Amino acid sequence: MRRGLIAWSKTELPESVLDGRVARAQAAMASANIDALAVYSDPSRSAGASWFTAFVPYWNRGLLVIPKSGTPTLFTGMSNRVHGWIKRNSHLAEVVYSTDLGKDVGAYIAKTKSNAAIAIPDETAIPGPVIAGLKAAGATVTDGSALLMKLRASADPTDLALYYKATAIAHAALHTALPAATDGGALLADIDGDARRRGAEEVYLAVAPDLEKSRRLYRLEGDVALGARFAARATVAYKGTWVRMTRTFARDAAAAEDITAATEKFAAAVTALPKTNELEAFPSWLIEGCRTTMPLEALAGTLLADSVELAPDAVVTVQATIYTPTGPVLLGAPVLLPHPGKRASFLVPPVF
Repeated sequence: MRRGLIAWSKTELPESVLDGRVARAQAAMASANIDALAVYSDPSRSAGASWFTAFVPYWNRGLLVIPKSGTPTLFTGMSNRVHGWIKRNSHLAEVVYSTDLGKDVGAYIAKTKSNAAIAIPDETAIPGPVIAGLKAAGATVTDGSALLMKLRASADPTDLALYYKATAIAHAALHTALPAATDGGALLADIDGDARRRGAEEVYLAVAPDLEKSRRLYRLEGDVALGARFAARATVAYKGTWVRMTRTFARDAAAAEDITAATEKFAAAVTALPKTNELEAFPSWLIEGCRTTMPLEALAGTLLADSVELAPDAVVTVQATIYTPTGPVLLGAPVLLPHPGKRASFLVPPVF
């Protein structure tokens, strides 16, 4: 659950940075003969709108319109009574209430350009009525994923600062949890409370209560007894920036030493990125990152048939399972990918 109203920090995300991102998008649109970039947003696809405007969608969907020149406008299903708050907490020229996003945005763009060329990132994942409404207004709709991916392939300094902050929150929250814990509900409540007190706007927690029985991490409802070896994963959002961290706990001293050794193996595999050959030695692993509008998109891993090329200076979350003599260890942490010839590095080492 989100903790309430999210305030835009102009210190952490200055207007000049957002203006620069829009300007770069408009230059790319001009080169590609695109008249408007329409970025869909909802609670699960929040990363596109927030990257351009600092707007973090809550419970409704919207369509951010970036024209070839001029300033962005947000069309949203949220009622007019919250539009004042949206404008105060985002860098937008206008917020427009809409009950039919495709139709209303299509008509809006058609006023300035008939038969407009509109690019929509993640086009195949956008609700059909939105696409149909744009086309009904005479627009030609293309997939704008490649355009947006190129713009945000590498994290800029502002991105990095927010990633470091989100990671610090997740790490500190997991640090509050104790290996001696016996109640899963109380464990997650402590982690959640600490993350929110540190400013997390959203926290999703998962637990593997007894790693001797199952390695599956799941969202816990109610109380559950924790085994002698368990794991917790914290997914944290701060100012629209998402990260994951995973920690394994053990009460036994020998098992704790194995966790330390597994963490060292994990670190060695991570430093080899973008090459994944060392990760491939583990029973399971996953790399997630934000390329367009999904905050954490699966990019490469054990269960993925095709991997996505990992860009230099991008921030990704890496997770892995490592077997030790005393049992499995689940680990995960955000990583900054390197330039060629350099080494990848954790934003915060997964050591507690």
